[in-house]
Amino acid sequence: MNRPHLPLLAVLPVLASLSLGLGLSLIAAPALAAATAQWQRLFVPNVENMLGRRIYVDKLSVKSGMIGRQFQQMQVLLRAGGGYPQGTMLYADRAVDCANGRVLSYHWRIVQPNGAVLRDWSDASPAVSAVQWAGEDGLVLKYVCTGILPR
Repeated sequence: MNRPHLPLLAVLPVLASLSLGLGLSLIAAPALAAATAQWQRLFVPNVENMLGRRIYVDKLSVKSGMIGRQFQQMQVLLRAGGGYPQGTMLYADRAVDCANGRVLSYHWRIVQPNGAVLRDWSDASPAVSAVQWAGEDGLVLKYVCTGILPR
């Protein structure tokens, strides 16, 4: 099976807005978003508009595991693209080795704005790749490693 790598998320940009106490609106939080999740919005609106999506990390999901730190990431499409409507959400379960600059993604879910799951898949043997610290994904990973928000 052809595994999507997180840069593919640029093709599956994911945004709308969550009403999870983040001052956002547009869509309701999907049923998949656990009531105990604490979604941290990572980028300011002008960066999100440039990216075409909002990116969040569930602060409660960050924990030791796999190759270093495990976490759940969510992206919400700001506009329709790649056959997905505005508000489509992509959830990814990931792990990062902060000390050695390695990352992997092992579980993904694509969810429509109405909460219906379009696709849900896992990779039992995910490929580990080098972190590109200078890019958008690197900024997400720096947040997971250091707790410092990109701006």
